[in-house]
Amino acid sequence: MKTKVFYNGVIQEDLFFTIYDYLRFHPDVARTYYHVLTIDDFDNLSCEDWKDVAEDAIKWLEFDQLPKVHIIGIDDNSPDMDTWGTLYYQTLAYMMRSKNHYTKTIRTMNLDEIVSMCKECIEDFKHLVNEIHEPTDEEV
Repeated sequence: MKTKVFYNGVIQEDLFFTIYDYLRFHPDVARTYYHVLTIDDFDNLSCEDWKDVAEDAIKWLEFDQLPKVHIIGIDDNSPDMDTWGTLYYQTLAYMMRSKNHYTKTIRTMNLDEIVSMCKECIEDFKHLVNEIHEPTDEEV
């Protein structure tokens, strides 16, 4: 599993990019609570800060983006950030890294199947929060 290594935290790559989108699309949150203005500011987050912001980002997916999930066909544009763009791309990534063998693509699923897959992705992220840890010598 690919990870991103920062001064005070090691985090799974897809979860990191979810956090990145969350902070990018909620700049007031980033500045007020996490003091993240540039990517260099990620090094100032403690391991507990990483877990807190990860949980906030997951709540954003669950309560802001999941309700906006809609069916997209083969010829439709991908969802954007005003709807469920981050959740869409992270669900695709989840399907690729999952040990399950999915026979459908997200664009051929019905709405219930898409929502179910998105929920699986969110649950996976909740487990990945527990894997956030301080870097070891080998990881640095």
